[in-house]
Amino acid sequence: MPLVAAIASILKKLVYRVIRQFQRNIIFDIALIAVLVWLIAGLSFSLVEGVDVWTGLYWALVTMTTVGYGDIVPSTDAGRVIAMLTIASGIAVYTALVSVAAGTIVEAAERRRQGYIRYRGVRHVVVIGWTPASEAAIRELRGRGYSGDIVLVTEKPAAVMREIDIEGITIVRGDPTRRDTLLRANIPRANMVMVSTNDDAKTVLVVLAVRGLNASARIVAEALHPENVELLHKAGADIVVPTRDLGGRMLAASLLEPGAAMFVENISRSEERPIELHEMPAGPYAGRRYIDVLLELRRKGMTPVAIRRQGRLIPNPDDDMVIERNDVLVVVVPSMPAEEPGHNQMQQMLQREEPGAEKA
Repeated sequence: MPLVAAIASILKKLVYRVIRQFQRNIIFDIALIAVLVWLIAGLSFSLVEGVDVWTGLYWALVTMTTVGYGDIVPSTDAGRVIAMLTIASGIAVYTALVSVAAGTIVEAAERRRQGYIRYRGVRHVVVIGWTPASEAAIRELRGRGYSGDIVLVTEKPAAVMREIDIEGITIVRGDPTRRDTLLRANIPRANMVMVSTNDDAKTVLVVLAVRGLNASARIVAEALHPENVELLHKAGADIVVPTRDLGGRMLAASLLEPGAAMFVENISRSEERPIELHEMPAGPYAGRRYIDVLLELRRKGMTPVAIRRQGRLIPNPDDDMVIERNDVLVVVVPSMPAEEPGHNQMQQMLQREEPGAEKA
């Protein structure tokens, strides 16, 4: 008995909460009015016309919806008066119900478009801040075949909607330094987070907040000034890209070493890239020397240039370095359109993981 009483109490509280939620919605009020009109009209018709209650309720519903089958008609003056009132009230109630329902749907769609939503997905990519760098990053993700959800957190969604033409982007509007905004983007369940705010101080605050909510996500941050790179690492960023410093170095390299600059330019083009950088698991080559793996992959059209080992990058490895099972090879491959015959074979060899599947 105590168990039954406890279950009944829980169900009672649940029903009460559901009713309270509905009562806050005007649709519930209109629906309640419609039910009352239906019951009153049906019972009144059954009393006046001398039919059973079920027939009266059936007639009331058919009349309120203006279907009018004609199988049941009033035969008394009182019945005709009830019919006229039922038709008028039915049209008014259903018109109001449809109008409010349509308005609610449109309002919900507009709120989603404006970013006033709470994202419910998991293992997604969150991009915080709308800057030229973040826009380019989103386009690169889609260009590399990433098909997962991308959530963009920004304070100015109107600017994003005017400029962006990328499909499958969910916008969350709000201040990214506030915990509530990050929770609405479901940061605790995100797989990877990129932060680009055009303000290093703000970026540090955001990285700190993100790391506090998610200890396992890969966080990549943009640093406008090289002196802030170490600070962002201490805040919790796994990878920091000093974009302005990197751009300045590239400009200088273009003057002094144009070949190196041309190489970087080729892999950074948004379209018609002759070469690309990719990662591939080194497990199949575990126990072999780097030089032997390099020669084998060169025959397949790929050139390994670095090894990522336990979160550390080893560029231009020694010839005799032994490949370990958990290593990841960074390789240069020719850009190959999907329609070319060798594209699928190249993708199979790379066995590329989704971004963020493994934290660096």
